[in-house]
Amino acid sequence: MEDSNGIGLQPLNHNKEDKISGSQLSTARSTSVGRRGSGDSVSILPSTKGTSSVLIPSNLSTNLSTSNTSTTVPSNDSVIAIDRPNNTVSNFLSEIDTKSGESFNISWEDIFKNSSYILAWYFFSTALSFYNKNLMGKENFNLNLPLLISAMHTGMHFLITSVLMNGYCSFVYKSPEGKSVSVHSYFTRVVPCAIASALEICMANASFVFITLSFYTMIKSSTPIWVLVFAFIFGLEQPRLVLIFIITVISFGVILTVAGETKFNLTGFLLVLGAAIVSGLRWSLTQMLLQKEDGMNNPVATLYYVSPVMFILMIILSFIFEDPLLIFRTSRHFEDVNTGVETFLLMFLGGFLAFCMTIAEFALIKNTSTVTLSVAGISKEILVISLSVLIYHDVLTPINLLGLVISIAGIVGYNYYKIRKTSDDKKGRYHALPSHKNESLD
Repeated sequence: MEDSNGIGLQPLNHNKEDKISGSQLSTARSTSVGRRGSGDSVSILPSTKGTSSVLIPSNLSTNLSTSNTSTTVPSNDSVIAIDRPNNTVSNFLSEIDTKSGESFNISWEDIFKNSSYILAWYFFSTALSFYNKNLMGKENFNLNLPLLISAMHTGMHFLITSVLMNGYCSFVYKSPEGKSVSVHSYFTRVVPCAIASALEICMANASFVFITLSFYTMIKSSTPIWVLVFAFIFGLEQPRLVLIFIITVISFGVILTVAGETKFNLTGFLLVLGAAIVSGLRWSLTQMLLQKEDGMNNPVATLYYVSPVMFILMIILSFIFEDPLLIFRTSRHFEDVNTGVETFLLMFLGGFLAFCMTIAEFALIKNTSTVTLSVAGISKEILVISLSVLIYHDVLTPINLLGLVISIAGIVGYNYYKIRKTSDDKKGRYHALPSHKNESLD
């Protein structure tokens, strides 16, 4: 029968009940509330049968007298009989599933995919660290062209992303439609971000010529300090006592790391410290760029837009500080055609590793969260330092280790603070502090 509000209601029949599933109940609720007046509501009450409940419009005049065995409902009122199991836990879980429409089951396929992303990111990121150290370290291959190598890597990134963005490999990557960066946005947002990224990568790679990989990793862990400083400057983060305390903790850890270094080199230290400072600036600029430009919400598009500027700047810096033409004529790595080709292939290998690392990093964030990436990044730093001790026999003093532990504790504290803050206010987007990266461009 139809009531005055046009809602289809069936009379309660204790001899023959209509059985309605949990999903149908959810539909009935939404339909009933949507079609009734704003002042009306519905209530769910148990029926006289032990396994059922009834959905009763509140504007109907009902006299209810409840007891342990029955609920009296006037026969002239219209109700919907709903079948519901007596199991309280099942009812609760059914309500959650009905209201949220989400499943809490994690399949083995998801576990396998996420584990694969983590392992891929570990592999390419760690391989890139050792690649840079072996290629540019004085005691190793000693190819003293960090700026030119960085330029070649960004040029390679631009070529790969150009192919992907123009749809030539649509079976691998489907380029975004209808989204592009305006000329004004390119020069006011993309170019500053690209300049900061280029300076960071150049200084980071150049530092490998002078310092050990373990010392590089520990000093680069000071990046969170500068991320917070620039976040304060640009208004991305509000200054709070807890954040100032976290900066102090990380700074103290870095000071201990420097004090305990047995192979300290001032040039290398200043280069990697400068890279950490510029990295903080780059993260803030990147965050503002991604928040305001819809066409920059994936690593392929980001690399596509920033790589040309980075390539030009790196080439200019290389000719100013390195004089690559002179090195081509005098270095043993370019003494003949075959040796020169092998050297250039080695230089391009790092670009491939950096590109794969960036894609694996994005896939990990997309399928899990930045919290997962942050935790994985901290553990990766420990792995890189451990491997550098085993492979290159880097010497770590107790003061070194204490400084590293304190710095990592500060990073973990910040990430925990952001998780709690996001959970409390349900606003904003969680941004984990970056850990050690070489040529990752997010």
